[in-house]
Amino acid sequence: MLFITSEEKMNTENKQLKTFDDYVDWMYDRGSSGEKHTMENVGRLLAAFDNPQDKIKAIHVAGTNGKGSTCHYLESALSATSKCGLFISPYMETILESISINGVQISDKDFMKYIDELKPVVETLDAEGFHNTYFEVLTAIMYRYFYDQKVDVAVIEVGLGGRVDSTNIIKAPLASVIVTISMDHVNILGNTIEEIAENKGGIIKDNRPVFVYPQKPEVMSVLREIASEHNSEFFTFSPDEIKDIELSPENNQFSFRNFTNAKTKLVGVHQLYNVSLALMVLERFKDEFNLTDDIIKESIFNTENHGRLEVISENPKVLIDGSHNAEAIEALLESLKAFKYNRLIVGFSILKDKDYNYVISKLSSIADELIITNIDNPRAFELEDLKKEVLKKTENVTAIADRIEAYEYSKSRAKDGDLVLWCGSLYLIREFRLYEKNKK
Repeated sequence: MLFITSEEKMNTENKQLKTFDDYVDWMYDRGSSGEKHTMENVGRLLAAFDNPQDKIKAIHVAGTNGKGSTCHYLESALSATSKCGLFISPYMETILESISINGVQISDKDFMKYIDELKPVVETLDAEGFHNTYFEVLTAIMYRYFYDQKVDVAVIEVGLGGRVDSTNIIKAPLASVIVTISMDHVNILGNTIEEIAENKGGIIKDNRPVFVYPQKPEVMSVLREIASEHNSEFFTFSPDEIKDIELSPENNQFSFRNFTNAKTKLVGVHQLYNVSLALMVLERFKDEFNLTDDIIKESIFNTENHGRLEVISENPKVLIDGSHNAEAIEALLESLKAFKYNRLIVGFSILKDKDYNYVISKLSSIADELIITNIDNPRAFELEDLKKEVLKKTENVTAIADRIEAYEYSKSRAKDGDLVLWCGSLYLIREFRLYEKNKK
């Protein structure tokens, strides 16, 4: 472990954390990397604890859209027969959701214990010029917790990109999984789809299989080349292999290879691709984890992933979706075809570093009424600036600064048979989801 001087120890002790909120605040105060991403800092932090990440089996999942759903599908099945860890981001209600085992999130007591153990090392590294961010500390907690709890396998979602994401500190995952890749975070990941694919393909490791969602030819070319360089088996599937499709607002029914008449409660056409990708991975490892086709199909049906085409109110019907980029909005619009409604009232907000012009154009074209509000995020638009962008597409917009006021206004505008949709940011919709939950 790193050597900590008596003076540094004294400084650390002077910053005692008492409540759970204190610990979370300390985490958030670590900030983010901005555009400077490196694995060196988290590498030094985990090395101080003998690199627990290299002592567990892990399935590593990267991509632009669908990471969370795919991770949940994998975890649901693997938890049926094994002790399976799950690491996801962002969370919907509490930071503790980020780290769970067999559906049970880490306790606040354990979460605080790991911070107490990490904090002196983190602050020593700060003094040496190796600052670990909020997400890097969270990653270190996750790897230590899964190792200490002796998980049989862990499903780990990449935070951002792939190649230099802190989760990618693992040397030899059981498998790498890459969901759909599209233009997002271009200021960090690259200005072309090929550059972004190369970044996300950075999770591919030597002699470890990689499973890939069907992509644009230029993306597949990049990923195949990376896999070849690492001598990694490359697996994908054709959309034609997804058959017997029946879509409804309640579930999707489909068949994929030997998984016939399967169902998922995660609705939307895009979920058929996410679940097929997960099924391909589970098929490969079903003997290792004692899985049967029936166990897998039952687990897939029971999978939940909050904030993705989720109904949070019935009267009026309110649908929330975390779609925040062009590809996700296209999937959302396609999925809306399974819902029946008279008028569509759309509420949204979006971060400035997203493809907001495309999102605004698409949402304004389908909305009978459009409502915008603020997001509590430093990368968010000022409301008046967002309104100016929306007015370039439509005059049918109402701007309300207070988020809950905007949400209640959207509901008040709905009559019998109307649908209210809120989208554009997980930061936004998770607040509405929690608000509705607390009302019950």
